[in-house]
Amino acid sequence: MKITQIIERILKERSWAIYDRQNPVQKLNLQGEAPLFKVNEVEFKYLKAEIEQEITKKEEEWKSSNSDGSQENTSQNG
Repeated sequence: MKITQIIERILKERSWAIYDRQNPVQKLNLQGEAPLFKVNEVEFKYLKAEIEQEITKKEEEWKSSNSDGSQENTSQNG
């Protein structure tokens, strides 16, 4: 299971949402009435794309840092 699937499942199970902190609400003007405000929720597809992009970036950094043949063995023997 991918990390993005885990995050999506948790958000849906808990009925959580992610909003844009820089512009958290949008004012909706109604003719002749008090305005309504709408939360600027971030669509999961954008969060997913950002996570996958960051993971790919880190994987490439790891591969390039280990491509000189001096890979460290980080496993521990019991």
